[in-house]
Amino acid sequence: MRKEILRDDSCCIASKTLQDDSVIIRILCQTQLILSSPDNNENLKANDLLTNIINELNNFRVVISDSGYHLDEFNLFFTQDGLYNEDGKHALDDIKIEDLLIEETTTTTTKQTKHIQQNTELYRKLYPWKIIKGKMLKMTTEDESCYSPVIQLCTGSSTTILPIVVDVILVCDRTNTFSEIRNRLEQNILKQMDYIETYLEHNIENIKLFNTATLKPYHCYIKSLNQILTIISDNTQPNDDIKQVSLRKQIHEQYNLPYDRPLISKLNAIDFDLEQTNGTRLFNVHKNLPSKVQGGKQTLVIGNYAYYHYMQDGIDDNQWGCAYRSLQTLASWFQLQGYTEKKPPTHKQIQQTLIDIEDKPKKFLNSRQWIGSMEVSYVLQNYLNIECKIITVDQGANMSEHVREIIHHFETEGTPIMIGGGVLAHTILGVDFNEMTGDCCLLILDPHYTSVDDIKIIQDKGWVGWKGWTFWDQNAFYNLCCPLRPKTF
Repeated sequence: MRKEILRDDSCCIASKTLQDDSVIIRILCQTQLILSSPDNNENLKANDLLTNIINELNNFRVVISDSGYHLDEFNLFFTQDGLYNEDGKHALDDIKIEDLLIEETTTTTTKQTKHIQQNTELYRKLYPWKIIKGKMLKMTTEDESCYSPVIQLCTGSSTTILPIVVDVILVCDRTNTFSEIRNRLEQNILKQMDYIETYLEHNIENIKLFNTATLKPYHCYIKSLNQILTIISDNTQPNDDIKQVSLRKQIHEQYNLPYDRPLISKLNAIDFDLEQTNGTRLFNVHKNLPSKVQGGKQTLVIGNYAYYHYMQDGIDDNQWGCAYRSLQTLASWFQLQGYTEKKPPTHKQIQQTLIDIEDKPKKFLNSRQWIGSMEVSYVLQNYLNIECKIITVDQGANMSEHVREIIHHFETEGTPIMIGGGVLAHTILGVDFNEMTGDCCLLILDPHYTSVDDIKIIQDKGWVGWKGWTFWDQNAFYNLCCPLRPKTF
């Protein structure tokens, strides 16, 4: 008898709480329901489909207990009988995750700790966890290789095929044995099948859905919960579809999440390919920087961003492209937080946008002309539909007068700020401020960097770092472009 399903139309599953050294095992299985109904009457057809769905999902639940799992990175598979790798067969209780991983040397010495902090590869990922990808396999006694299970029932004259993707993540401690992992994987897959059944039951009257839908989970990390939520929905529905909006609203309510940011949007799903292969850019390069203000309170950018700087993407923009690069960093924030599918604009797209709104003449395209804070705000508005607030500083010597306004921006909006003045542009990522003494530094990301992406150089040489008020040209006029994030979920 199958477990009683949770009558929760949100179709959302929460992981266990994460730690920095957690290991995530991700298991994929693509299958399909091949359903039939002998009657053309829509009501009867819906009832027949529901009956078939329940029967076939129950059959799949039986298959799960006999299935095995293959972990790609380690070329091993494990079943209820044991774990198999190049060394032979092992008891599930004898092997732990940590036995498969290269031991990470930890130390308390300052030199070695600093080396760990400045490992560039750690900054090519958004999250610190080890991710292991695998697949679910059905065991067979015939002379054929393991394969993903397929559910099918073809007994009537009217046949409907519904693709289903089982995509399960398991948050593990490194000391977990494979006996524990297998049991938890089976529980999580069964739970996901229960939620899929619930989703289909709630949509059974929409027969057309079963001819076009693909039920595919996606996973979002929620920092306030320190958990990953797995959401199951029809991935053919656009992100702004009324059903998708209703689904997200229910989940926000269930987990007491704010309604002013897209925490569980499909656009905010974890990119496992990026996390396992590492990206081409560095992310959040300010991490692990020490404070510079004694007794200060730090107010920082909220969320993730990519570091854009001179000479990337095969473009020699040295001495003219700093504002373009700062704009790209700002745009990356909106992409990485799930506000848009658009990638940060290229130099050409930036210039074309300014031409299209008649801010620049046609000859501006493919030129090496500078842009400033106002142009950055125009592009954000027209390319991403993002409004901006402009803070004007009449001269650099008066920058400190705006510190509370900048702090308020990071507290309420959390977006990086582009600042332009004189002939330079930079990106502000945060404030370190001592209310009692008035001491303050701004966290500055410098787009003028021209070398390879080495986090040690970037941090040690100050290409990202805390800067005092003397960093600014005391006589120059500055505009701060402060993007305002859309209040949406």
